[in-house]
Amino acid sequence: MAPVPGYAGRVAIVDLSSGKVRIEELSRELVELFVGGKGFLYYYGFSLIPPSIDPLDPEENVLIVAPGALAAHAPGASKIGFLAKSPLTNILCDTYAGQVFGSKMKMAGFDALIVTGASDEPIYLYLEDGRVEIRGAKHLWGSSTWDTVIGVRRETRSGASVAAIGPAGERLVRFANIIVDGFRAAGRCGLGAVMGAKKLKAIAVWGRRPPSRASVEEWREAYLAIYRRIERDEPTRAWARYGTNDGVSVCSRLSMCPGWHWKRPWLPEDEAKRLGGDEVLARELGRAGYKPYAGYLWGWGCPVKCSKLVSPRREGYEHIVVKPEYENLAMLGVATGVLDPDEVIYIEWLVNRLGMDSISFGETVSWLMELYEDGLLSREELDGLTVEPRFGEAEAVKQLARLIAERRGIGAVLAEGVEKAAKILGRGGDRAVHVKGLESAAWDPRGRRGFAVSYATADVGASHLRGWPRPHERPSKGPAKEMVRSFLEDRDHKALLDSLGLCAFVPYEDEEITRMYKAVTGLEKSIEELRLVGWRTEALARIHAALAGRVPEGDTVPKRWMEPIPEGPLRGEKAALSWEDLREAIREFYRARGYHEEYGVPLPETLEKLGLGFAAEEAQRALREVERRLSRG
Repeated sequence: MAPVPGYAGRVAIVDLSSGKVRIEELSRELVELFVGGKGFLYYYGFSLIPPSIDPLDPEENVLIVAPGALAAHAPGASKIGFLAKSPLTNILCDTYAGQVFGSKMKMAGFDALIVTGASDEPIYLYLEDGRVEIRGAKHLWGSSTWDTVIGVRRETRSGASVAAIGPAGERLVRFANIIVDGFRAAGRCGLGAVMGAKKLKAIAVWGRRPPSRASVEEWREAYLAIYRRIERDEPTRAWARYGTNDGVSVCSRLSMCPGWHWKRPWLPEDEAKRLGGDEVLARELGRAGYKPYAGYLWGWGCPVKCSKLVSPRREGYEHIVVKPEYENLAMLGVATGVLDPDEVIYIEWLVNRLGMDSISFGETVSWLMELYEDGLLSREELDGLTVEPRFGEAEAVKQLARLIAERRGIGAVLAEGVEKAAKILGRGGDRAVHVKGLESAAWDPRGRRGFAVSYATADVGASHLRGWPRPHERPSKGPAKEMVRSFLEDRDHKALLDSLGLCAFVPYEDEEITRMYKAVTGLEKSIEELRLVGWRTEALARIHAALAGRVPEGDTVPKRWMEPIPEGPLRGEKAALSWEDLREAIREFYRARGYHEEYGVPLPETLEKLGLGFAAEEAQRALREVERRLSRG
């Protein structure tokens, strides 16, 4: 059967245990239901990864990689997605990076890559022109993410796009990430540790020709119209200057910062400005500094180009880093009380080279700082640290980065992530800020009504990319359940963008999405039909998570967010009116999605409506398992 236009039509299945590669055809049914990108990740993840496995068992866990449906076709189609069972959360988790990997993978001839088994020796994979090669990587083992990217390019092609892990992934740090082309992180959920367990150091892709398009003329007209509109859009031009790196000013104004481990959601203006967008851009490289990186700094065909290169001003810190976005600045700086932009930029460089998620790292380190300052940890327990881990102490953050990546001293405990570290130490669990084991992104929900419900019900845990409620209101404005429908609309929209491979910060209009999708694939779909992919992937994720023991028990938020904000314009606000208000909002979410009202698992009629009949048996098993667990507890 000929592939659907716009798709490469191939799925590569690599068994590292046997060293064998198999190529399968992409089915039209999969395209119709799951679109691409995120959709493909969850279909294969649900089908191939048993809920009961240990995520760090390399023979059992499966790594899946998929570009979006519009990769290599649409302006700003820069996203590449990775999925496996998370070592942090014990549930399926997808994470994304920008730039050019997704488009080059599609041009290399693949719509998905499935990696099973484990190698005895370090290896990397190279995809080009419909072929997959397994190559030795013993000489790269132990290298930083940047050195790995450069080394793989020397051995493949200078224009190859490379996703690599660092020393943290090799040592199975549970929040190890995957760094793409040295700059962009597929950061969440510890999938770098999954690669490390498989002895998979890197994946490289290269190709020149995109798949055929249904109508080249319609595609060209749509591409130029969309690119030119976005390029001329005034708000987008302002966004192109800062990206999200002025977010500290925004989170402070909204009382949504993770300051001093979530004790200070509001910052005085003078403190917020220290990590403001202008301070970051004051460290931008000159035009000549961009030349060596121009081929992979910006996303494929991106009309926004918000990525910038910066370097700290301080002597001895002359490292080139893609400008820190809000999550970097907030979790590496504001959460730890380090407000010196040179220090934060250097810490970002260090964490990326070692291959760790900035968000999880910042939460875990700032949690440790709180425990130490409140007298819950003694100096003698902090093996390996030569300075006290107090808020604002940048040297402690840098030392902890190395200790964690090396799993040495106190770093071996923190490498387990904040949920497991609290259990190992036997204290601090009530102060740990995570949902389902995933350390929270840097937006405190005490500043926005309904946001806590989005965190509590997100498929992967505490992600800020699973739906923002509208309008923006303080939580005391009314019941949280009134905001459920609005964040679900945003959740499904973002899931569609992840399935298409489109960056959320390239402001597509609905009509432009359907127009481009039809021109590329020949499939005429309404925006409502396309957005069903978000509901479908969430339904599969919840069935899998229920069988793994995280749903519905993990559908809640940390205690810290139900403590009143201590100061600032939203003084006294909590994430919801009460714990019961939060619980009722979660029930409203279950009702809106067609899930069991108490168990949070999709009902048979919901699966039938979504075309997911193949998951019905597992859903019934999940309902029985949840009922059994809750009746015991």
